[in-house]
Amino acid sequence: MEQEKIGRFLGQVRRERGLTQEQLAQRLGVSQRTVSRWETGRNMPDISMLTALCAQLEITVAELLAGQRIEGETITKTDASDLAERLIGLVRRKNGLRRLLGALAALAVTLACMAGLYRYEFHVDVSSTAALEAAVDAWRADDGLRADVQERAAVGNRLYVLCRDEQHPGSGCLASLERGLFGRYRMVGADVFDEPLCIAITEHAGGRDYLLTFCVNDLPGVATVVVYDRYDDGFQSVPPAAVSTQRIEKTPFLHVEPLAEGASVAPFGARYFDGAGREIPRAELLAGIDHDGDSSYGGGSLAEPWMVYVLEGLIALVGLVFIRYFLTL
Repeated sequence: MEQEKIGRFLGQVRRERGLTQEQLAQRLGVSQRTVSRWETGRNMPDISMLTALCAQLEITVAELLAGQRIEGETITKTDASDLAERLIGLVRRKNGLRRLLGALAALAVTLACMAGLYRYEFHVDVSSTAALEAAVDAWRADDGLRADVQERAAVGNRLYVLCRDEQHPGSGCLASLERGLFGRYRMVGADVFDEPLCIAITEHAGGRDYLLTFCVNDLPGVATVVVYDRYDDGFQSVPPAAVSTQRIEKTPFLHVEPLAEGASVAPFGARYFDGAGREIPRAELLAGIDHDGDSSYGGGSLAEPWMVYVLEGLIALVGLVFIRYFLTL
């Protein structure tokens, strides 16, 4: 290679002049390592240093570019032009490699940061019940929750998980998880309810509202649960309208259905009926449930579930800036 040829010539001429690499480096104001890299062909001298280098070695720039002594005829303009283009080409290739390596390094760091953030956020393996219970417990670690998973329901990229609270009989927990691009989930929220009977809440998922009705305790004799629209009888005498009527085949249960536009629900306003259509009083159902009533946990939801995507976008943007910077050096 031309660069190696020039390097060997530099070493040969330096030795002929009786100079060490360190002495030549001192005269040129560079490090001994820099001179060593020139002579091994790993680097080329800067164009601005060619005149001073040739003066120290008592050679011409043309001889340096040719990598050999030039005897006899004076070098022509064409020869000089060819030699200059050869050196410029070597310098360009060297700088191009540096730009490429810098851009690749910036790309690698960007992808590593994005992958690290993704793995940190989306780390819940829902294929294992034990791992899922551990994730819910960790989310509510300050409350001492011990989750016992009962039911699951998927809506779009959301997974809702109904759990019993083993620390407090009769209390339940509803966890919400969000699926990432590669199948793993992240915890979004976990609400603990002290209500031992049915609970009805609304959730927004997949671009629309859904009604989630769930219960962690057995409801002896209950065949149907009716969820009613929220209303205020202190200002109006309009009877509540049924939002959902569900047949209860087993308990615990978690039921998800689309919510009619404009509808709202009273979370603890469900009514219970047996197979003959007779309403079962709430007090009668509560009497048959072991409930200590000590759980007073509040909600545990992530306020900004979309922030992880914003952070991923910012990392990608910064990475692109650095990649562009290296490519345009």
